[in-house]
Amino acid sequence: VQLDDGLIPWFEGHKADPWDHTEAAMGLSIAGEYQAAERAYDWLLENQLPDGSWYANYQDGEALYTEKRETNFIAYIATGVWHHYKITGDKEFLQRLFPAVKKSIDLICSLQAPTGEIYWAIEENGAPFKDALITGCSSVYKSLECAIALAHELELDAELWTSSYEKLGTALRY
Repeated sequence: VQLDDGLIPWFEGHKADPWDHTEAAMGLSIAGEYQAAERAYDWLLENQLPDGSWYANYQDGEALYTEKRETNFIAYIATGVWHHYKITGDKEFLQRLFPAVKKSIDLICSLQAPTGEIYWAIEENGAPFKDALITGCSSVYKSLECAIALAHELELDAELWTSSYEKLGTALRY
């Protein structure tokens, strides 16, 4: 069901969201469909907003829901990129995608509450929607772990991300 532009909808003729799109790309990597997976990641590169986020839903090349951008959707690129790299060992892919991962994870870290949780969404005006979900934060936690691994693989600093990861882990545990 992958479209020519690389987007992977939920099923034929339906919408897509960045989280499920990335999850589907991960499935393509597992199946050895590396080019198709990389087309999916290229779609993320081409559709990333200037602040590092994506809208919640897309269909037929258009964003369907622009009122909120969900943080676990935004962070999940790090999980997908790390997953694809661990399967393929393609360091050029990693280097090519890292700037998009950095933009998204830097944005996520800026949306961390003083008590450690990551606010679950960004309003249309760019302000954080000051609520948090355990499931969303758990997904972000894994994505931060993957982003840190990506940075270490490229021998880059991940101190800010590590600090956010530790604070979020404490919030999830307590």
